[in-house]
Amino acid sequence: MKDIQNHQDTRNIDIDQVGVKGIRYPITVLDKSMGEQQTVAQINMYVNLPRYYKGTHMSRFVEILNEHSQRISLQNFSKILEDMLSRLNAESAHMEITFPYFIKKKAPVTGAEGLLEYKCTFKGSQNKKHDLVTIIHVPISTLCPCSKEISDFGAHNQRGEVTLQVRFKKFVYYLVAEFNTE
Repeated sequence: MKDIQNHQDTRNIDIDQVGVKGIRYPITVLDKSMGEQQTVAQINMYVNLPRYYKGTHMSRFVEILNEHSQRISLQNFSKILEDMLSRLNAESAHMEITFPYFIKKKAPVTGAEGLLEYKCTFKGSQNKKHDLVTIIHVPISTLCPCSKEISDFGAHNQRGEVTLQVRFKKFVYYLVAEFNTE
């Protein structure tokens, strides 16, 4: 049987991203009111693959993740990317961490407290420069304008979602916490 792995690849094609996708991993995120919040993230990690490499070491992605398991945050995101570059001998590294974040909210009429889920994503890349984006999906409700127009009272609400996407160069404490207003 031929050993295909040891044959020369004559196609000369660079691959932008190879790696692991959909890793479910427990993380701790900062929480302005409680200090920390435990959650479960879905993580994607990629590096580039130059044409002269036949592959990358997929297990290294999980090793790097395990080494940073107690410190996965916006503050050390670039350190994780740098470790990926170094350990996988790559020119570019990319990582996406998506997780649910819960904020305690009061109901407008009854005042009863409940948890509201915000979907958060940290997405970053490192090559010659560092790029970091935070994406937050915020659930909202609005008063239905048609219902309000035809009703003297009792107009109904509509649910929606606002997506906030911010690209920044330094740590910003809790973009999500800013929505935690009464």
